[in-house]
Amino acid sequence: MYDNPLYNNLKTLSLLILALSLVMISYGCYLIRRAQQSESWPTTAGKITRSEMIISDVDNDIAKFNIAYDFVVNEIRYTSDVYRFGANGQASSVSKIREKHKQYPAGGNVVVAYNPDNPADAVLEPGAASYGHLFLVLGIGLGILGPLILRIKYWFWRKR
Repeated sequence: MYDNPLYNNLKTLSLLILALSLVMISYGCYLIRRAQQSESWPTTAGKITRSEMIISDVDNDIAKFNIAYDFVVNEIRYTSDVYRFGANGQASSVSKIREKHKQYPAGGNVVVAYNPDNPADAVLEPGAASYGHLFLVLGIGLGILGPLILRIKYWFWRKR
């Protein structure tokens, strides 16, 4: 029974799905933890040096938001491009990106939360983790449902 190639393939696929789910869970937990830590970080004044909306879809309904800002901590100038943990480089609807673009215009002043142990680690929206909970929930669901579905599929195949 265990020498069956289908069983071995399903077993391998099940292990890969479990590994993928662990990666998703780990990344989701990482984003959430970083966001929670940033809520207690000190803040300083910053200035936006770049704010751009890049429409990347053929139908003009998907866009990306790129930002850069400078800030000074202990007389040292830093630059960051993180406005929300997990959001940088993520595509979203044009309307949502347009809101971010208006919220953070080039040349505008911002409040920057920075890691006191590493000031180069900074964020504009402390406590927010885009997709953190999504990765966590999908990872858990994939970890439970993926191998279960493969097991049921094999069970049905074996009953033939």
